[in-house]
Amino acid sequence: MALAGIVGALATTVEAELPKVSLGRTGGASISAAVFAFVERGAILRPQHARELRGSVLLRFSEGYPAVEIDLRGEEILVGDARDADRAHDLVVEGAFHDFVALIAAPLTGGLPRPTTAAGRAALGRLADGRIEFEGPLRLARGLLRLISALPDKQAPRVRRVPAVAEPATRA
Repeated sequence: MALAGIVGALATTVEAELPKVSLGRTGGASISAAVFAFVERGAILRPQHARELRGSVLLRFSEGYPAVEIDLRGEEILVGDARDADRAHDLVVEGAFHDFVALIAAPLTGGLPRPTTAAGRAALGRLADGRIEFEGPLRLARGLLRLISALPDKQAPRVRRVPAVAEPATRA
């Protein structure tokens, strides 16, 4: 009985640490639900990071999807179709949805795609040639990429196993 109480208290504590991620207004041809899934998963994997982010982000997609707004309020994150895409936002991200997904799938270092991997170089190429554009503070852009990254923060280091070799027996 005591163990059940400890587990229940632990679950309540973990839930209290997670920011509340809500899906706001959506409409026809909206991809807000897809962006919501990325943000919600990031908040579950990195709750402290999600709670530290503050700002308003606007995602504009070149395929004609409605713009998506992400309001990062610390304890609460709201994702939905932008009501007024012309209002001022702290960060504006523009590009094709598939290029945006390439950024999400790239491994990160310091909140930016890692150039030592093929996926990271491909994502950096999209930034360098302007297929994806960020307008606003780099700190918020890096924080957003880390939040919505599809990969875990740290991967377990690979340990190379060397087979044990028996030492030759010595005669006494």
